Amino acid sequence: MANLYYNDRLIVAFASLNQSDKQWSAGAEITWKREGQRYSHSIGGLTDRFKSSEDAERFVINLAKIWIDANP
Repeated sequence: MANLYYNDRLIVAFASLNQSDKQWSAGAEITWKREGQRYSHSIGGLTDRFKSSEDAERFVINLAKIWIDANP
């Protein structure tokens, strides 16, 4: 699991091992506060697979950054 602050938002990225093909899939949760309220956005259900958990987390962190940049 990787945690990263980016543009005042917390990205929590994670990878899950698929037991049948021994490849990794990724997901992330983005959280932030605005005007005293907490908000979140989930990234999941991705079909991309990776040979390592680090590659999966790196991929989803990049997706999260793109989402944050598009949703200021």
